[in-house]
Amino acid sequence: MGLGMGRFSMLAAVMAVLIGFGLSLPGSRAEAMGLCNCCAGSLTSSCSKVCAAITLTPGVCPAIVDYEGTGAALQGANPLNGMSFKEFALGEPTPWQLELFRRVLESGRRKSVASYKSALHQLKRHQIGQNDFDKSKSLYGEALVNYYHGIRAYLIRIGRKSD
Repeated sequence: MGLGMGRFSMLAAVMAVLIGFGLSLPGSRAEAMGLCNCCAGSLTSSCSKVCAAITLTPGVCPAIVDYEGTGAALQGANPLNGMSFKEFALGEPTPWQLELFRRVLESGRRKSVASYKSALHQLKRHQIGQNDFDKSKSLYGEALVNYYHGIRAYLIRIGRKSD
């Protein structure tokens, strides 16, 4: 009986390590994904590669997903801010890349909600002024609009929504 319990404990420990390792991978993979504005004046090398694959229509400036690079967002910045997602190009993602894209959108939405709530809390405690709160509120609004544009593109791609 002791030998069986020892094997069970070892199996449980190995499973815990594998599950922990598996859970840590999607986060790091999702952080490697970015978004690019192909009409920007100076593109990162990663965005240049992605934008070269699409044909731009005059007057239309799509945001495009960079599945292999970091996109144009600064380190630590919310990827849902800084460009319009009204025109959106998902490219040709694998199902896993599409899921990572959804996770990036969800993470950006949560980050913007938390930032807004923090600014509101600071405003109520007179730690920031109305101008700083208005900036935070504006970024929050931009992030939510971009989130909905991105989720709409995602739902259309997976066939749950049509235009």
